Amino acid sequence: MTKNKNELLKTLHQNKQQFEPDHPKEPDVGPEIKGNLNFGPYAAYFKIPQSLREGLLKKGKELVPGSANPKLVGLLGDQRVYTDEDKEWFIKQFQPYITEYVHGKANFDGQEFDGKNHSTSITLIDLWINYMKGGEFNPEHTHTGQLTWVMYLKVPNMLKEHEDFKGNGLGPGSIGFHYGEGTNGDWAQHTYKYLPELDGLWIFPAQLRHRVNPFYDKTQERISVSGNCYFNRPDMPSQAKPPRQAMPGWQY
Repeated sequence: MTKNKNELLKTLHQNKQQFEPDHPKEPDVGPEIKGNLNFGPYAAYFKIPQSLREGLLKKGKELVPGSANPKLVGLLGDQRVYTDEDKEWFIKQFQPYITEYVHGKANFDGQEFDGKNHSTSITLIDLWINYMKGGEFNPEHTHTGQLTWVMYLKVPNMLKEHEDFKGNGLGPGSIGFHYGEGTNGDWAQHTYKYLPELDGLWIFPAQLRHRVNPFYDKTQERISVSGNCYFNRPDMPSQAKPPRQAMPGWQY
C-alpha cells in the first residue's frame, strides 16, 4: 500500500508502542491480512453512451477506407484515421473518461488525487476506427504515448463460436491483456481475457501488451475505435493534436 508522508507519520505515531521496549506483551492472534500491494498496470473499464457511439460511427462512415492501415499493426483490411475536426469533437466527449481514469489510478495507488501533481490534461496523438471482418486479427503489440483505449461500437454474436471452442486460450474474438511473464504454478495472473461488449471501453497504459483474436463468421463485423495520447502539465488544456515539433523525448 502506498502512503504519503502525513499518513506514514500518523501510522508511526499510532504504533509508537512497538518501538518501546517495555510495552505489554500482546496475546497471539490468528493471521489477519492488513493490506496488499497493487502491482502492475491500471486498466479501467467503462461503458460509453449511445450518443458517443453513434457520433463515432457517423463520422467513421465519411472517412477514407484503409487510411490508417500503413500506421497500424492490425491485419485488418479497413482501418480509418479520423480527421482533425473529428478529433476536436472527440476530445471534448472523451475528457470526462480521462479525468475519471486518473482519479481511479490515484486510488489504485493508494494516493489522494492532487490536481497540482496528477494531470488530467492530455494531447491526442491519433484516433482511428477499425472495421474488423471474420478471419482478421491484431497480433500482440503496444502503442505509442502514455495512454491508449479501445471502445466497441458494434460487436458480432459470438455465442456459437464460443460454444464450439474447445481450447483453453483466449478463444475467438477475445482481446487479451498481457503483463509480465508466465510463471510455473500460476502464482501470478499475467493475462486477462475480455470478450468485447457493445459500448464497452477500456483505458490502459500504452505500453501494456495486448492482442485481438480473430472470429471466423465472414458475415459479421466488429467496429471499434482506438487512440493514443500523452499527458500534459496539469495547468494546460487538453489538445486534439500534438504540436508540429515533437516534445523532447517523444516519438509519435
